[in-house]
Amino acid sequence: MPTDDLTADEILDILESGHAQEDPEPGEGLRDRKKRRLRQRISNVATALFLAEGFDNVSVTRIAAACEVSEQTVFNYFHTKESMFFDRADATAATIAERVRHRTDEPLGQVVLSSLLGGMPRRPTAGIEERHDIGLFRRFCAVADGSPTLRSAPYLELERFLATVGDALAERVGADARDPGVRLTAVVLAGLVLVRHQATYTHVRTVPSLAALERAVRDDLIRALDLAGPTLAAFDGPQPSMSRRRDSAEGCTRLPRRTSSPTATHHCGSTDGGRRESTSRTAFRSPA
Repeated sequence: MPTDDLTADEILDILESGHAQEDPEPGEGLRDRKKRRLRQRISNVATALFLAEGFDNVSVTRIAAACEVSEQTVFNYFHTKESMFFDRADATAATIAERVRHRTDEPLGQVVLSSLLGGMPRRPTAGIEERHDIGLFRRFCAVADGSPTLRSAPYLELERFLATVGDALAERVGADARDPGVRLTAVVLAGLVLVRHQATYTHVRTVPSLAALERAVRDDLIRALDLAGPTLAAFDGPQPSMSRRRDSAEGCTRLPRRTSSPTATHHCGSTDGGRRESTSRTAFRSPA
């Protein structure tokens, strides 16, 4: 069953079978279950059509007709056509926000790494051989990477991501969500999500298994986190807020940080040319 030759109906059968064995959400009522299943049905139908015919060749009108619902119903569940393709974008933002909201013994960078890897496929879809599953995933990534509309979609959704994750980061440190440090760190996390997307699109072309894909994407994320570490480390300290502290003797503006952390950042501006000193890189390990 070469995935390049699959029709929209055949792709839909694969997608539907992959969700057939999903357990109900804890505490989910009948009404919420029906809404969740309809949302998943719309996403599956749209994805099958997109993969079979190309994103730009499929209209919302056609998706609605295939689902036997109105266009308004489709937009009740998905605010844009692009969000039907990237149907997990809001869930990704919500998951990251929930994980970073409260401090634990785990450094923020490690929390972010495990959150991003948690969204990677690691097992074949039920009822389909892994080689075919990878082929279908390659097709998905090729469509996403080949459409200018889909390539720009993450940037159009950036403000939604920043609002969701920024509120959680602000709560983590007792700061206002408009604090520049909070805003910058939310942008850094958005960048890490994009690193995961691009790494997936690149490595899925050559990997032999889903496990190999996860390892390759993880390695790229770890390299990116080495650069992002100093920014994230400011959110691991015991300080209750992100309020700045001015050291008048040195003319330094400091963000709260653990003084024992090797990733704490200290930028100093002097009167003799504005020298800046910083400690930067840190090593991240993959989750056990």
